[in-house]
Amino acid sequence: MNPKFFIDFHCHPALKPLGNSFNDNRITGRNNQNYKKNNSIFHQIKPNIFKKILNLISTLTKFTQTDLMTLAEGNVHVISASMYPIEKGFLNNRFKKGLITDTIGSLAMGVGKRRIGFIQDHNNYFKDLELEYEFYKEMDDKVVNIRNKKVRYKIVNDYYELEKALHSQNGIKTIYIVLSIEGLHALNTGLNAMNSKCNPEEVKSNVDKLKSWDHTVLYATVAHHFWNELCGHANSLSGFVDWITNQDYGLDKGITALGYEVIDKLLDQKNGNRILVDVKHMNYKSRKAYYQYLEDRHSKENIPIIVSHGALNGLKSHRSPINNNPIGRNFLTKEINFYDDEIVKIAKSNGLFCFQLDERRLIKETKKVPKSLTRRGMLKNRSRLLWNQIQHFVEILDRANLPEVWNNMAIGSDYDGIINPLSGFWTAKETESLYRNLVLHAQRYLMDPSCPLQEQNKIEATSAIDKIFRLNALQFLKRNLKSKVSNKML
Repeated sequence: MNPKFFIDFHCHPALKPLGNSFNDNRITGRNNQNYKKNNSIFHQIKPNIFKKILNLISTLTKFTQTDLMTLAEGNVHVISASMYPIEKGFLNNRFKKGLITDTIGSLAMGVGKRRIGFIQDHNNYFKDLELEYEFYKEMDDKVVNIRNKKVRYKIVNDYYELEKALHSQNGIKTIYIVLSIEGLHALNTGLNAMNSKCNPEEVKSNVDKLKSWDHTVLYATVAHHFWNELCGHANSLSGFVDWITNQDYGLDKGITALGYEVIDKLLDQKNGNRILVDVKHMNYKSRKAYYQYLEDRHSKENIPIIVSHGALNGLKSHRSPINNNPIGRNFLTKEINFYDDEIVKIAKSNGLFCFQLDERRLIKETKKVPKSLTRRGMLKNRSRLLWNQIQHFVEILDRANLPEVWNNMAIGSDYDGIINPLSGFWTAKETESLYRNLVLHAQRYLMDPSCPLQEQNKIEATSAIDKIFRLNALQFLKRNLKSKVSNKML
């Protein structure tokens, strides 16, 4: 394996193949060993010119971005695979049930009409989560032969298990998977937005079930796109998908009493491994409440704050929404993105901020991105959108006189979620290209005499980008991905 492999801290490789398994009742929920079948996590659909144009126009992604073959081709050998029971809110839309809703849902998510029908009819998100977990387990550590190459994935529970495995692959291309969950509606809450009435005891029992799984769940994103009875969410959808859905209910709410109980159980280490809280998708009211909760309940522990796939809004704080840094003036200022004072909190907690590769989150107006007639120029311009976020991040920490300003960033692409990827960086296969372009941006910045960073933070450009694409995530896993066995022995 190339020693400079990459890590993606948030992606959805099972979303499409699991969805496609519903097309045939005989294989529903099955992960096919035959990579040519569309219910295989190894199945690759390449982005041709027509699919790219469709994505640019509509944000619909009709190609695979993090199937296991694409990850291997991009040298992305460690991922956090985010399990996500698709929310009914996407399908309880202005068209109600029927062919139009089924078709729209299938197009938007690439999961097939039968999967959409199942989501509309079921009444238990947790069982849907368990189905996805079983999908991952089915092919765990099994070797697949693809075009005369041996490929596999392995779910890991412990950093030292990962470290050992990375050094002994025996000629088999291996993707190492750390499990996570996006949206704690997965505990079976929020089945019907305004009219939802979950069973609190069932919800808390489901947390216990998560912690008894054979594999560790590293983190859980508490909120997602719709009200889940646990905390308020931030407005997250745009374009056509936003037009047909309604996210309004819950946008103004904070963390509920049940939400605090769930967070208590997630972080408790007496009932199994700690599951870290990911604050992405929370509205600011809920994020602020969570930060205060950590100060009140866990001040001696310094529990890391994680943003698994986010972007910055360039504003000083929610209370003082002004821009003090020119590089951040074109950032998207919506509440789903993070304020400067939150960056400082994350760094002080020894947490991790993972940048997502969604153009709509990185810049206010994508139309203002400079155009280029060459591919090289396009890649330079599009990668600069991510670089600007990175530069803003380190400058904010540098001004706060924090040490090691490069140590709290990573990549959480959100590939195979509902995103509009950076043009030219369509899938995980282009990760190495993105890495190289960011090294060039970092070189120009760090070698510029006007670079505002303190001397100790002017590190070598390749070292800086290595931290973001691999080393910081590895260090975070070393601190936080603990063996289930060792925890039980303590």
